[in-house]
Amino acid sequence: MSRAARLRIGVRTIGAAVVVSPSGLLDVATAPQLRTFLTKQLADQPAAVIVMLDGIALAKAYTLSVFTTVARQTAEWSGIPLILVTGRHHDHQFRLHSAVVARFIPVFDNLAAALASMHDPPIRQLTRLRLAPILSSAAVARRYVGSTCELWHCEDVAEDAVAIASELVANAVRHAGTDAVLRLELRRQLLTVAISDGNPTLPSRPPRDDWTENGRGLGIVRALSTTWGANPTISGGKIVWATIRVTTPSARSAINNGWRNGQ
Repeated sequence: MSRAARLRIGVRTIGAAVVVSPSGLLDVATAPQLRTFLTKQLADQPAAVIVMLDGIALAKAYTLSVFTTVARQTAEWSGIPLILVTGRHHDHQFRLHSAVVARFIPVFDNLAAALASMHDPPIRQLTRLRLAPILSSAAVARRYVGSTCELWHCEDVAEDAVAIASELVANAVRHAGTDAVLRLELRRQLLTVAISDGNPTLPSRPPRDDWTENGRGLGIVRALSTTWGANPTISGGKIVWATIRVTTPSARSAINNGWRNGQ
């Protein structure tokens, strides 16, 4: 991609939100650049990622679909809202297509309204725990996940969640060598177990018949989860995540009670 073809992407923080301001032409050549940048921002887990659209020009109106693609690809593991702000964009086709995008992603006319929307009560439970790069962190993670699943009435998946967290933390301790953050999120009957660390090397997917370390490792994460994956973060590290489908009816009540901030 030529330098002239690239978007310029500004970023700033307002409170706990990240505000992204791309400028230039959004087309099939530059959309992948923006998609990668936004995915990394979402992987860093701010309160929200807000995109200001008034600095971009569209080669085709449908190129705005890059935002629905990002939202769809990160929906299972991120849980962080992607919010668009049209600002003073006067292009008629732009406005028409942004109205279509608004069926899937929140779209506001101004930044103040987008920031205010962050105060709407989220329909999820969320907690975080920072862990040191030491062997005992896996045991700490197991206890934390077990007690959280009990609190959130997810007892039916607690054993699997504990096993997944144990493997993810053990891998982070073994390979990353940095502090890690364990994140648990319950949203739409889906429990996400995620580990963020400061090492950019993404784990390779093990073959289906590869069970390393006497049945441990990422093979067990793949076997126990609905889906799993890894994404780079904008800070230069990565997030490795797995989701589990929750069937306990009382888990819905836990979600409806709001969310509590993690440690």
